[in-house]
Amino acid sequence: MKSRLFTTIALACGMTSFAADFTLKVNLSDSIRQVTHCASGALYGVTEQYPVDINAMIGPLKCRMFCQPGAGGQGNQHPYGDAIKVAERLKNTDAQVQITLPDILPNWPYKWPGLNSWLSQVEECVRRKKASGLDNYHSYVIWNEPDGTWNNSNGDFYSTVWKPTYEKLREMDPDMPLVGPAISYYSEERMDKFLKFCTENNCVPDIICWHQWGSSGIPGAVENIKKLEKKYNLPDLPICVNEYCAGSNAELQKFEGCPGYSVPFIAKFERYKIESATISWWFTQYPGRLGSILTPGNEKGGGWHLYKWYGDMEGYMASVTPPNDRSEGLDGFAAVNKKMREASIVLGGNNTGSVDVTIDGIPEWMGSEVEVTTEVVTWENKDKAVAGPQTLATDIYTVNNGKIVVPVNVTSKLYAYRLYIVPGEVVPRSPFLDKPLSIPGTIEAEYFDNGSAGVAYYDKDKQNRGEGYRLETGVDVYPITDQPNNYAVGYAQNEEWLDYTVNVEKEAFYDITATLSSGGEQSGIQLQIDGENITEMLQTAPNDNDWESYLETKTRTLTKLPQGEHTLRMNIVGDWINIDKFVFVEYDPTAIVDVDANETQTFEIYDSMGRKYGEIISSQVDISNKLKEKGFASGTYILKSSRGVIKVIVD
Repeated sequence: MKSRLFTTIALACGMTSFAADFTLKVNLSDSIRQVTHCASGALYGVTEQYPVDINAMIGPLKCRMFCQPGAGGQGNQHPYGDAIKVAERLKNTDAQVQITLPDILPNWPYKWPGLNSWLSQVEECVRRKKASGLDNYHSYVIWNEPDGTWNNSNGDFYSTVWKPTYEKLREMDPDMPLVGPAISYYSEERMDKFLKFCTENNCVPDIICWHQWGSSGIPGAVENIKKLEKKYNLPDLPICVNEYCAGSNAELQKFEGCPGYSVPFIAKFERYKIESATISWWFTQYPGRLGSILTPGNEKGGGWHLYKWYGDMEGYMASVTPPNDRSEGLDGFAAVNKKMREASIVLGGNNTGSVDVTIDGIPEWMGSEVEVTTEVVTWENKDKAVAGPQTLATDIYTVNNGKIVVPVNVTSKLYAYRLYIVPGEVVPRSPFLDKPLSIPGTIEAEYFDNGSAGVAYYDKDKQNRGEGYRLETGVDVYPITDQPNNYAVGYAQNEEWLDYTVNVEKEAFYDITATLSSGGEQSGIQLQIDGENITEMLQTAPNDNDWESYLETKTRTLTKLPQGEHTLRMNIVGDWINIDKFVFVEYDPTAIVDVDANETQTFEIYDSMGRKYGEIISSQVDISNKLKEKGFASGTYILKSSRGVIKVIVD
């Protein structure tokens, strides 16, 4: 192993010569299935108010599904979280909405209103859903935890509630999947009884469902449901676990959304091909916090950053073998994205100690060397915000027969760790279009040079979060809405930069018009040629979260640009700015344009060679005397204002 960079901090990644405490086996060539983000979502994870910023808090997670009540108002289970209203808020994200019908009712356990009233309320929910015109609905949950919320004095659950509701939904909304029995925990006895009734009465759900407390029981539950499906001659039904957490008692509820406890859940949900799963909602005073991965103050907790890692995964999920699949201990999940030339492995669980992550099946397209970045996301409790992952090490590994071994020191069962893997070969810089970009002319921001990170560009996030362009790089390139085939560099952060090979046709001053969408008062860009500043910071007014509102800002080069081939660097100043393009037009500071002689203006002062000396406020009739008063030597000066350019002689 050759170390390019190794940074040690208090949580440092251990590298030892003795045997590790645990081994986590990964095969990057063994595909489980395509990425679905099945485990990303939450019960009552979204309300009409929270999260405040859907795009920032939910968009990056690429959530699979949120489980929401069929109605959320006074007289319902809770006066918020209405599925139809939430679906409207989520319509521009990847997430779907599962409609939990019994939460239409008041009280807990639910107060049964009688069949006629119940079906009338179900009909109203379906009508509202269909009238919304939205297509981001996942399914209907016919009832929730019948083993604890149904009073047998109301009649037999299956014949009184399940079958009539099933038939009503099939009649009104036949294409919408139906989910059940949503029992409070997996029970072979209850599931057997349920499936027996459903097969005998032609009301088998499209998706089978239960709640899961602790990840160790997932393998056994999945094996058992498959056995029951065979018993009743049923196909493999998709599985939805629409509540999951470390446990249902107070001691374990506090780990809701904890990174370390969540990793084994995600790992097993992926390994056993669960269709969808949502984090529980034990802290009912805080709805809309995405299953406690947001703090009560609507800030990102450690869990949010874990699920962001999960959301970053694209391509296919790869095989991971933990030390003990039927435990709450060390586990992991992995994904390979050939298009973006990357792989990532996330690990964690109820173990601490040294771990050898043995990675087999490294794709040939990664080359003979790979760069592995080891990161950690910390967690203290659900109420504490976490700024983001910390980088523990970045190292170059030589691939031997498709294999490497990466040591990780797991210091807390509350933390999650990620190995981010990219080709280790350094690609030299070269023009993107195989020839330098021309000045004067238009420089599209996305036309930065080819080459490795740190050579052609620097981006703090090594993955391209864009949608279909320059995916081989770590620069976020996004399509501009309503402008086919037009892209922008997006979500740029302070100190990032992009290099462009340019050819300056003529030594001259140039006017520059930049088209930007800025997220902050102090956000902008600054341009250099061969390391020398040619502009001050260019910025526009903040866009109030409308990232498609691009504005133009203009400036002039501080010096003449030298003729010939050079490196133009765009430096990012401040956080969160999108850059579409910048246009260079030759400027002649000696050109003379008539200006109103009596109008007071701000003039920039140049000598006849184009060198700038400062600014002065004056009218044209007084300007010669004012220059003399300020100590300007005798001679000819060129003065430029927003209205034009004049020549002034000081004698």
